[in-house]
Amino acid sequence: MIAKYYRAEEADREPEEITELLGSIISRVGRGASFDTGTLIAEWKDIVPERWRDSAHPVGVRGGVLLVEVRSGIDATVLKHDVAELLIRIAHRFGAGLLDDVQLRVVLQRTPRKAL
Repeated sequence: MIAKYYRAEEADREPEEITELLGSIISRVGRGASFDTGTLIAEWKDIVPERWRDSAHPVGVRGGVLLVEVRSGIDATVLKHDVAELLIRIAHRFGAGLLDDVQLRVVLQRTPRKAL
């Protein structure tokens, strides 16, 4: 089946096979669908470099970006240097091409106030 991809600025574009159009759309939508965030969280301490184990915690994946919470700005600064190694380890465990980047978010630990 042939479909016309239409944009006003591309009115003279030739029709394309619908399977080609759908294939490109599905590959973009389905990217990372097989990525099991629950398994990543459960196996976090076994996958990550040592200095990530106690100072960073994964919270999810959005658009090929792993969201990780850290305890302080200092932790974020130090761990930024290990992002490439972390991505390699995750790719080795879950498959290449699932994640493009890691976003570190500082979540300050609240300490309970002492009663007066």
